[in-house]
Amino acid sequence: MEHDEALREALVSHLQRAGVLHLPSVAAAMRTVPRHRFIPAAPLEYAYADRAIAIKMHGDEIVSSISQPGMIAQMLELLDPAAGSRVLEIGTGSGYNAALLAHIVGPHGRVTTIDLDGELVERARTLLREVGCANVEVIAADGAGDIVERARFDRIIVTARTQDIAQTWWDALEDGARLVVPLRLEGAGEYAVGFVRREHRLVSVGVHPCAFIALRGEAQAGGDVFYRDPAQRVIPACVRPIESVIAVRGADATAALLEEADIVVAGSVTLFAITFS
Repeated sequence: MEHDEALREALVSHLQRAGVLHLPSVAAAMRTVPRHRFIPAAPLEYAYADRAIAIKMHGDEIVSSISQPGMIAQMLELLDPAAGSRVLEIGTGSGYNAALLAHIVGPHGRVTTIDLDGELVERARTLLREVGCANVEVIAADGAGDIVERARFDRIIVTARTQDIAQTWWDALEDGARLVVPLRLEGAGEYAVGFVRREHRLVSVGVHPCAFIALRGEAQAGGDVFYRDPAQRVIPACVRPIESVIAVRGADATAALLEEADIVVAGSVTLFAITFS
Protein backbone atom coordinates (compact mmCIF):
# COMPACT_ATOMS: atom_id res chain seq x y z
CA MET A 1 0.00 0.00 0.00
CA GLU A 2 1.31 3.46 -0.95
CA HIS A 3 1.88 5.96 1.86
CA ASP A 4 -0.98 8.24 0.78
CA GLU A 5 -3.36 5.26 0.59
CA ALA A 6 -2.37 4.25 4.12
CA LEU A 7 -3.00 7.79 5.34
CA ARG A 8 -6.46 7.82 3.74
CA GLU A 9 -7.28 4.49 5.35
CA ALA A 10 -6.11 5.80 8.72
CA LEU A 11 -8.22 8.95 8.32
CA VAL A 12 -11.35 6.94 7.49
CA SER A 13 -10.76 4.67 10.47
CA HIS A 14 -10.33 7.69 12.73
CA LEU A 15 -13.57 9.28 11.51
CA GLN A 16 -15.46 6.01 11.96
CA ARG A 17 -14.18 5.63 15.53
CA ALA A 18 -15.14 9.25 16.22
CA GLY A 19 -18.70 8.46 15.17
CA VAL A 20 -18.90 11.01 12.33
CA LEU A 21 -18.60 8.61 9.38
CA HIS A 22 -21.12 5.82 8.82
CA LEU A 23 -22.18 5.64 5.16
CA PRO A 24 -20.15 3.14 3.10
CA SER A 25 -20.42 5.40 0.04
CA VAL A 26 -18.81 8.33 1.85
CA ALA A 27 -16.12 6.11 3.39
CA ALA A 28 -15.29 4.64 -0.03
CA ALA A 29 -14.96 8.12 -1.55
CA MET A 30 -12.66 9.30 1.24
CA ARG A 31 -10.51 6.19 0.84
CA THR A 32 -10.21 6.80 -2.91
CA VAL A 33 -9.97 10.56 -3.55
CA PRO A 34 -6.39 11.86 -3.06
CA ARG A 35 -6.99 14.82 -0.72
CA HIS A 36 -3.32 15.80 -0.87
CA ARG A 37 -3.63 16.57 -4.59
CA PHE A 38 -5.99 19.45 -3.72
CA ILE A 39 -3.57 21.00 -1.18
CA PRO A 40 -0.19 20.44 -2.83
CA ALA A 41 1.64 22.91 -0.58
CA ALA A 42 0.82 20.85 2.54
CA PRO A 43 2.98 17.94 3.73
CA LEU A 44 1.34 14.58 3.09
CA GLU A 45 0.63 13.79 6.75
CA TYR A 46 -0.78 17.29 7.27
CA ALA A 47 -3.11 16.86 4.28
CA TYR A 48 -4.71 13.81 5.91
CA ALA A 49 -5.00 15.25 9.42
CA ASP A 50 -8.56 15.88 10.65
CA ARG A 51 -8.30 19.64 10.39
CA ALA A 52 -9.25 22.49 8.06
CA ILE A 53 -6.46 23.99 5.94
CA ALA A 54 -6.40 27.48 4.40
CA ILE A 55 -5.92 27.40 0.63
CA LYS A 56 -6.15 31.13 -0.17
CA MET A 57 -5.30 34.18 1.90
CA HIS A 58 -5.87 37.91 1.42
CA GLY A 59 -3.36 39.46 3.77
CA ASP A 60 -4.15 37.97 7.17
CA GLU A 61 -7.67 36.96 6.16
CA ILE A 62 -8.51 33.41 5.09
CA VAL A 63 -10.49 33.70 1.85
CA SER A 64 -10.98 29.98 1.25
CA SER A 65 -10.14 26.74 3.03
CA ILE A 66 -10.49 23.00 2.62
CA SER A 67 -12.81 21.87 5.40
CA GLN A 68 -11.98 19.47 8.21
CA PRO A 69 -12.58 15.89 7.00
CA GLY A 70 -14.84 15.16 9.97
CA MET A 71 -17.08 18.10 9.05
CA ILE A 72 -17.05 17.06 5.39
CA ALA A 73 -18.16 13.55 6.38
CA GLN A 74 -20.99 14.85 8.53
CA MET A 75 -22.28 17.14 5.80
CA LEU A 76 -22.06 14.47 3.11
CA GLU A 77 -24.01 12.09 5.35
CA LEU A 78 -26.71 14.74 5.82
CA LEU A 79 -26.75 15.21 2.04
CA ASP A 80 -26.92 11.44 1.43
CA PRO A 81 -26.21 11.51 -2.34
CA ALA A 82 -26.66 8.28 -4.28
CA ALA A 83 -25.37 6.81 -7.51
CA GLY A 84 -26.90 8.80 -10.35
CA SER A 85 -27.74 11.89 -8.24
CA ARG A 86 -27.61 15.38 -9.74
CA VAL A 87 -25.72 17.53 -7.23
CA LEU A 88 -25.20 21.29 -7.07
CA GLU A 89 -22.31 22.51 -4.89
CA ILE A 90 -22.13 26.17 -3.91
CA GLY A 91 -18.50 26.98 -3.08
CA THR A 92 -15.97 24.95 -5.07
CA GLY A 93 -12.96 25.94 -2.98
CA SER A 94 -10.18 23.41 -3.51
CA GLY A 95 -12.37 21.01 -5.52
CA TYR A 96 -11.90 18.17 -3.00
CA ASN A 97 -15.54 18.05 -1.93
CA ALA A 98 -16.65 17.99 -5.58
CA ALA A 99 -14.28 15.06 -6.17
CA LEU A 100 -15.84 13.14 -3.27
CA LEU A 101 -19.30 13.86 -4.65
CA ALA A 102 -18.22 12.76 -8.13
CA HIS A 103 -17.03 9.44 -6.73
CA ILE A 104 -20.29 8.89 -4.83
CA VAL A 105 -22.70 9.74 -7.67
CA GLY A 106 -20.66 7.75 -10.18
CA PRO A 107 -20.56 7.96 -13.98
CA HIS A 108 -24.35 8.23 -14.30
CA GLY A 109 -24.54 11.13 -11.84
CA ARG A 110 -23.54 14.75 -12.31
CA VAL A 111 -21.90 17.36 -10.08
CA THR A 112 -22.14 21.07 -10.85
CA THR A 113 -19.89 23.17 -8.62
CA ILE A 114 -19.85 26.97 -8.51
CA ASP A 115 -17.49 29.52 -7.00
CA LEU A 116 -17.29 33.29 -7.19
CA ASP A 117 -13.47 33.21 -7.24
CA GLY A 118 -12.25 32.69 -10.81
CA GLU A 119 -8.74 31.77 -9.68
CA LEU A 120 -10.04 28.97 -7.44
CA VAL A 121 -12.34 27.77 -10.21
CA GLU A 122 -9.49 27.41 -12.71
CA ARG A 123 -7.33 25.63 -10.16
CA ALA A 124 -10.12 23.24 -9.12
CA ARG A 125 -11.08 22.53 -12.73
CA THR A 126 -7.49 21.52 -13.51
CA LEU A 127 -7.14 19.33 -10.41
CA LEU A 128 -10.48 17.62 -10.94
CA ARG A 129 -9.49 16.82 -14.51
CA GLU A 130 -6.10 15.48 -13.35
CA VAL A 131 -7.68 13.09 -10.81
CA GLY A 132 -10.17 11.83 -13.42
CA CYS A 133 -13.45 13.46 -12.38
CA ALA A 134 -15.16 13.59 -15.76
CA ASN A 135 -18.65 14.05 -14.31
CA VAL A 136 -17.99 17.46 -12.71
CA GLU A 137 -18.74 20.87 -14.25
CA VAL A 138 -16.96 23.82 -12.60
CA ILE A 139 -18.51 27.28 -13.08
CA ALA A 140 -17.24 30.73 -12.09
CA ALA A 141 -20.28 32.66 -10.86
CA ASP A 142 -22.23 33.83 -7.83
CA GLY A 143 -23.80 30.65 -6.51
CA ALA A 144 -26.85 32.57 -5.29
CA GLY A 145 -27.41 34.08 -8.74
CA ASP A 146 -29.53 32.70 -11.56
CA ILE A 147 -26.72 30.73 -13.20
CA VAL A 148 -28.04 27.17 -13.34
CA GLU A 149 -30.53 27.93 -16.13
CA ARG A 150 -33.46 26.66 -14.10
CA ALA A 151 -31.87 23.22 -13.72
CA ARG A 152 -33.26 20.99 -10.98
CA PHE A 153 -31.13 18.99 -8.57
CA ASP A 154 -31.58 16.03 -6.25
CA ARG A 155 -29.03 17.45 -3.82
CA ILE A 156 -27.60 20.91 -3.08
CA ILE A 157 -24.69 21.49 -0.70
CA VAL A 158 -23.33 24.88 0.37
CA THR A 159 -19.76 24.94 1.67
CA ALA A 160 -19.63 28.44 3.18
CA ARG A 161 -21.63 30.11 5.94
CA THR A 162 -24.78 31.99 5.03
CA GLN A 163 -27.73 33.52 6.85
CA ASP A 164 -30.34 32.77 4.22
CA ILE A 165 -31.43 30.25 1.60
CA ALA A 166 -31.30 31.97 -1.76
CA GLN A 167 -34.33 32.00 -4.02
CA THR A 168 -32.35 30.26 -6.76
CA TRP A 169 -31.60 27.35 -4.39
CA TRP A 170 -35.29 26.96 -3.64
CA ASP A 171 -36.02 27.02 -7.38
CA ALA A 172 -33.35 24.40 -8.12
CA LEU A 173 -34.38 21.91 -5.42
CA GLU A 174 -36.76 19.09 -6.36
CA ASP A 175 -39.52 18.05 -3.97
CA GLY A 176 -38.10 15.29 -1.75
CA ALA A 177 -34.53 16.43 -2.48
CA ARG A 178 -31.98 17.51 0.13
CA LEU A 179 -30.14 20.72 0.92
CA VAL A 180 -27.19 20.96 3.33
CA VAL A 181 -26.07 24.44 4.35
CA PRO A 182 -24.01 26.02 7.14
CA LEU A 183 -26.37 28.61 8.64
CA ARG A 184 -25.59 31.48 10.99
CA LEU A 185 -28.93 31.74 12.80
CA GLU A 186 -29.15 34.85 14.92
CA GLY A 187 -30.18 33.88 18.44
CA ALA A 188 -29.25 30.23 17.89
CA GLY A 189 -25.67 29.99 16.61
CA GLU A 190 -23.94 28.44 13.60
CA TYR A 191 -25.00 25.00 12.43
CA ALA A 192 -24.67 22.80 9.36
CA VAL A 193 -28.30 21.90 8.73
CA GLY A 194 -29.52 19.11 6.49
CA PHE A 195 -32.98 19.71 5.04
CA VAL A 196 -35.37 17.64 2.95
CA ARG A 197 -37.89 19.51 0.82
CA ARG A 198 -41.55 18.79 1.59
CA GLU A 199 -43.54 20.85 -0.91
CA HIS A 200 -43.20 24.49 0.25
CA ARG A 201 -41.16 23.66 3.36
CA LEU A 202 -37.65 22.51 4.13
CA VAL A 203 -37.64 20.20 7.16
CA SER A 204 -34.38 19.46 8.99
CA VAL A 205 -33.06 15.88 9.04
CA GLY A 206 -29.95 16.66 11.09
CA VAL A 207 -27.99 19.52 12.64
CA HIS A 208 -24.27 19.80 13.51
CA PRO A 209 -22.47 22.75 15.17
CA CYS A 210 -19.91 24.18 12.74
CA ALA A 211 -17.62 27.09 11.89
CA PHE A 212 -17.30 28.16 8.25
CA ILE A 213 -15.95 31.07 6.27
CA ALA A 214 -18.75 33.41 5.18
CA LEU A 215 -20.24 33.04 1.72
CA ARG A 216 -19.47 35.87 -0.66
CA GLY A 217 -22.27 37.07 -2.91
CA GLU A 218 -26.02 37.51 -2.73
CA ALA A 219 -27.05 35.04 0.01
CA GLN A 220 -25.17 36.49 2.96
CA ALA A 221 -27.56 39.10 4.39
CA GLY A 222 -29.07 38.44 7.82
CA GLY A 223 -32.50 39.29 9.23
CA ASP A 224 -34.71 39.73 12.27
CA VAL A 225 -35.34 37.32 15.17
CA PHE A 226 -38.79 36.70 16.69
CA TYR A 227 -39.21 34.90 20.02
CA ARG A 228 -42.21 32.89 21.18
CA ASP A 229 -41.12 33.65 24.75
CA PRO A 230 -39.62 37.19 25.07
CA ALA A 231 -37.46 35.90 27.95
CA GLN A 232 -35.48 33.95 25.34
CA ARG A 233 -33.87 37.25 24.27
CA VAL A 234 -31.61 37.30 27.32
CA ILE A 235 -30.39 33.70 26.93
CA PRO A 236 -27.00 33.47 25.15
CA ALA A 237 -26.99 31.69 21.78
CA CYS A 238 -25.93 28.04 21.59
CA VAL A 239 -26.70 27.23 25.25
CA ARG A 240 -29.04 24.46 24.08
CA PRO A 241 -28.82 22.12 21.11
CA ILE A 242 -31.25 22.55 18.26
CA GLU A 243 -33.89 19.87 17.88
CA SER A 244 -35.34 20.95 14.55
CA VAL A 245 -35.45 23.69 11.93
CA ILE A 246 -38.25 24.34 9.47
CA ALA A 247 -37.54 26.76 6.62
CA VAL A 248 -40.14 28.48 4.46
CA ARG A 249 -40.13 31.39 2.08
CA GLY A 250 -41.80 34.56 3.30
CA ALA A 251 -44.90 34.05 1.14
CA ASP A 252 -45.46 30.60 2.67
CA ALA A 253 -45.05 31.66 6.32
CA THR A 254 -47.98 31.35 8.73
CA ALA A 255 -48.71 32.58 12.25
CA ALA A 256 -48.53 28.96 13.42
CA LEU A 257 -44.85 28.89 12.45
CA LEU A 258 -43.96 31.22 15.33
CA GLU A 259 -46.34 29.48 17.73
CA GLU A 260 -44.74 26.07 17.11
CA ALA A 261 -41.10 27.23 17.36
CA ASP A 262 -38.93 28.70 20.10
CA ILE A 263 -37.58 31.38 17.77
CA VAL A 264 -38.05 32.41 14.15
CA VAL A 265 -35.17 33.98 12.24
CA ALA A 266 -36.24 36.00 9.20
CA GLY A 267 -33.80 36.24 6.31
CA SER A 268 -34.33 38.23 3.13
CA VAL A 269 -35.87 35.18 1.42
CA THR A 270 -36.33 32.50 4.04
CA LEU A 271 -37.81 32.24 7.53
CA PHE A 272 -36.31 29.66 9.89
CA ALA A 273 -38.49 28.27 12.67
CA ILE A 274 -36.13 26.82 15.30
CA THR A 275 -37.02 24.48 18.14
CA PHE A 276 -34.48 23.79 20.88
CA SER A 277 -34.06 20.43 22.61
